[in-house]
Amino acid sequence: MFNTAFKEHGRTSPGCDGRLTWDMDSEERRGLNTRLRLKCSRCPSASEMHNLYEEVQTNSRGRKAATVNYGLQVGLSQTPIGSSSLRKILMATNTPPPSESSLQKTSNTVMQKVVTLNKCDMKERCKKLVNINKLRGAPNPNNIGIQCDGMYNNPLYSGVGETPFQPATQTVFSLAEDVTSSHEIISLVTKNKICPEGQHLKNNPSHVCTEQTCGANIPMTQNIGDEFTWAKEGIQDLLKNDLNVKDITSDPDSTIFKAAESLYAEGKLSDEPRHFVDTRHLAENVRKAIKKDESLQKIMPKSTKAERTKLLHNFAIDFTDRCTGEINQAQIKCTGHASKIKKQLSYVSDAIICCYMGEHALCKKHSLVCKGGKRNWLTKSAYLDGNFKIPYSRANARILQTCVNRRLAPSVLDKSILNTNTQKVESFNRRLRRSLPKNVTFARNFHGRAHSAAHSTNNGPGESIKVLCAGVGAPIPEGGGLVNL
Repeated sequence: MFNTAFKEHGRTSPGCDGRLTWDMDSEERRGLNTRLRLKCSRCPSASEMHNLYEEVQTNSRGRKAATVNYGLQVGLSQTPIGSSSLRKILMATNTPPPSESSLQKTSNTVMQKVVTLNKCDMKERCKKLVNINKLRGAPNPNNIGIQCDGMYNNPLYSGVGETPFQPATQTVFSLAEDVTSSHEIISLVTKNKICPEGQHLKNNPSHVCTEQTCGANIPMTQNIGDEFTWAKEGIQDLLKNDLNVKDITSDPDSTIFKAAESLYAEGKLSDEPRHFVDTRHLAENVRKAIKKDESLQKIMPKSTKAERTKLLHNFAIDFTDRCTGEINQAQIKCTGHASKIKKQLSYVSDAIICCYMGEHALCKKHSLVCKGGKRNWLTKSAYLDGNFKIPYSRANARILQTCVNRRLAPSVLDKSILNTNTQKVESFNRRLRRSLPKNVTFARNFHGRAHSAAHSTNNGPGESIKVLCAGVGAPIPEGGGLVNL
């Protein structure tokens, strides 16, 4: 800019000895960037307007966006703040903020690109899973196991009795693979009822709600808690990427598995799917059931009801930990062989019953976490006293057997024999709150922010920002701001 202006000034005003300075009156703002020119302090000579920024390279005609404005929207998509909060931050630093309409328009463009980039990234990860199964020698490398869960912007039960509509208006249903230890997100189903233009409440047939036009892709009257439909869409998305879902891990009370059964009945899934229950939710359900068991409360070794109730709560926690420990050790000892694990745990069941009644002979022989003697399970327990002992009787043994069957019965083990859980998708739900916080509703760019969170989860925050910025046309140069991430 200066080289051009000096040459032009010398050509048009050869005898002028004035200085070239910024012509601030001619400044044109482009988001966070600006266009300026130089003018002479003595003569009326002025240079042409110059962009003080790099442009996004596109094949379209017209004005091109600044790379920093595109990169700004990528960064915002992985933070809880939106355009309004950003403008307040800039004003507090005495920096001229872009207009809300400008930020919104740029965000609309960038978020559509982010959705496309993340879908391509998940597709490549699906191909990688097939290659991993081939290297492992799997008979059908396209068969995979998945874990699924959904998240809502508001709890579904929070408006019961208050409104005929469901409080939740947005949901993200995620599917993660159970092939590798990374448990990457390989499919994302995003549903949004909110139309920013309010056309759900207006009878305007000219407006059609889509993810591209306004962000709303389901009507206000549709059941947003329909996990059956969302799971079906997610599994069909995996089928397009040549992945056949074989094993599904979900919450015990979920309808997700019915979606896979429906697709199998339609002939879209080549192998009959198997359903496995999330072990963490299962253990929690067992703990709650034990806490409410009145027959167990009566046999707790305490004199008053209040003391027995408190002891029962501690016993419930200790019991679920004991069962979980036995199962984990059986998985290691039997190297995941289902029939061997079930046989091993059938002997462990009797050992657990005797252990809580003060007899540790069977623990020495069959237990995988209690070897009896002075250093038995109870002496190491953080919840029960080392002298804890339920009075020995056949009736008490039957009550304890009922507790054991809640977690170690063959029918229950069949549903949890892989020892899988939904911890990855639930942790992803927590990361979603970074991009889609509860106190802010992003109606127009809900889908883009959800996909940005998934991309960050799969790639890591630093690498994700770098890849997404390059993908939208605003690459970060080497040695830039990502050196410390």
